[in-house]
Amino acid sequence: MSNKIKFTLSCLLLSVLFFGCKSEEQKDKPVRIQQENYFLPPKQEQQQTQNQNKSVVDTEDADEIIAVIKENIAATEAEDKKRVLKTMHKDSPQINSTIQGMDFIFANYDMKFDLEQTKVLEVNGDEAKVYYKQTTRAIKGDGFPPTRITGIHHMKKENGKWKLFKTEYLSNQQIR
Repeated sequence: MSNKIKFTLSCLLLSVLFFGCKSEEQKDKPVRIQQENYFLPPKQEQQQTQNQNKSVVDTEDADEIIAVIKENIAATEAEDKKRVLKTMHKDSPQINSTIQGMDFIFANYDMKFDLEQTKVLEVNGDEAKVYYKQTTRAIKGDGFPPTRITGIHHMKKENGKWKLFKTEYLSNQQIR
């Protein structure tokens, strides 16, 4: 198999592992519309927006949510499939693609993830949305370029604990 095919396959499988498949609802939405919902408005509009939408995220919830994301990353780096699945909601539409992605990635690479940024965008009852930016590097294995990805983690509570429900892809850039 040529290096180009291996590279393309690796990128595709990593995308499935970390972003999963889009829902039918998301497939019909242009990406730019999805992105507009998650970026802050220009500075002069921020104060007005904040005053209009006094959506305050409880710090305890935010800490618990971000701890789940960090545990998911640590478990993935440790190549511990059972531990990764403990961070995922049992009804996640991305469980099967995540398992398949883990099988491939764990067999072919050792990965290092740097969670550069997280921001809990909203918490609404037992659901939350978290913006994230992370760098992904293969520290062992060939054909996987370093990438910086951004996205939205959709979280849901299961038995009173926050879990990853699905991940929505916003951007994926190769870096040096």
